[in-house]
Amino acid sequence: MSAIALKDRLPRLVKIIGRAFAFLALGFAPSIYGQSFPVKPITLVVPYQAGGSSDAIARTMARLVGKDLGQQVIVENKAGAEGMIGSLDVMKSTPDGYRIMFGGAGSMIVVPALRRTPPFDPGTQFTPIAGVVDFSFFLYVHPELPVKNLKEFVAYAHANPGKINYATGNNQGLLTFAYLKKSLNLDVVQVAYKGETAATADLLSGRVQAMFATTAPLMQAKEGRLKVLVTTLPQRTPLLPEVATMTESGYPEFPFSPAGGWLGIFGPAEMNPEVVKVLHQSFDRALVDAEVQKQLAQAGLSYRAMALEPMAIFVKNQRDQFRSLIRDLGIPLVD
Repeated sequence: MSAIALKDRLPRLVKIIGRAFAFLALGFAPSIYGQSFPVKPITLVVPYQAGGSSDAIARTMARLVGKDLGQQVIVENKAGAEGMIGSLDVMKSTPDGYRIMFGGAGSMIVVPALRRTPPFDPGTQFTPIAGVVDFSFFLYVHPELPVKNLKEFVAYAHANPGKINYATGNNQGLLTFAYLKKSLNLDVVQVAYKGETAATADLLSGRVQAMFATTAPLMQAKEGRLKVLVTTLPQRTPLLPEVATMTESGYPEFPFSPAGGWLGIFGPAEMNPEVVKVLHQSFDRALVDAEVQKQLAQAGLSYRAMALEPMAIFVKNQRDQFRSLIRDLGIPLVD
C-alpha cells in the first residue's frame, strides 16, 4: 500500500480502532468498576433515631462491612416523617454505592402507601442490596385488663364495646390493629402517638389498655408491668417463648409480612450491578456474623437471606399488598 493510500485511510482506521476500544470498555467497565469498589468511605443512612435496636445493628454491620471491604462505613441517622426523610435522601443520591440505607416496611412501603401523592415508588426507585430482617410485633396490654391471651382479649372487647383504648406508635402498629379490628369486628378506640416511647408510657399508666408494638416495651413486660398476649411472627420467639403465635391462638396469621415489619439494605435506582454484587456479598456475610446474629436475637429480629432478584420481587409485592390493605381497611390517606 502506498504512503498516499495509507494517509487517506488513516482517519477511517483510527475511527474503527476507537470504536473497538469503546466497545471493549463498555464490556469490561462494570467488572473493572466492581473490582475497584470501594475507593472511599461508604455512608449507611439509618432513617430512625440513634440509640434504638435497628441503629445498634446497623452500626455493627457497618463495622463488619467496613473491615471486609477495607473502607470505613459511616452510619448517619436521618430520622423524621416515619423514615421518609432518610428514604428520600438515599433515593435522590448518586447511584454509585457510596450512599445506601438500612430501611424497610415502615420507611419505604407504608410511608408512600399512606399518602395521596406518594413521595416515591419503592419498587422502582430503589435498588435492593441485602436483607431481609423481620422484626417481632407483640400485643401488649395493661396488667389490670382481665385477659390472659388473645381469645380472652377478643371476648372482652366484644363484651365491652368502646371501652378499650389502644395506642399506635408507628405505621405498623396502626395497620396491625386496624386489621385486627376489622377482621374480628372489634369496637376499640385508637389513640395515636408520635412514637412507641410515649405510647408505652401511657400504656404503663393505664391511660390506654393495649398496643401492638416492637420489643420497645419488652423490659416492662418481663418485669410484669405489662402483659403480652400474642406475637405476630409465624413462630414463637426466644425472647418470650411463652407467648403464642396468631395460629396457636386460634386465628389466621396476618396477611402482610410479618405484621410487624422488615428491614433491608437498599440504594438508589440504577446502581452498577457489579457494585451491588460487592455490597450484597459483604452485607450477607455481616448479617450471618455471630455478633450480629446475637443482636438480632436480643432485639427479636430474624434474618432471611434473599438473592437480589427475589428481594426486588418481594419489595414490589409488599408495595402492592400494603396499598391494597390500606384501601381495604379504609385508613384515610394524608397529604
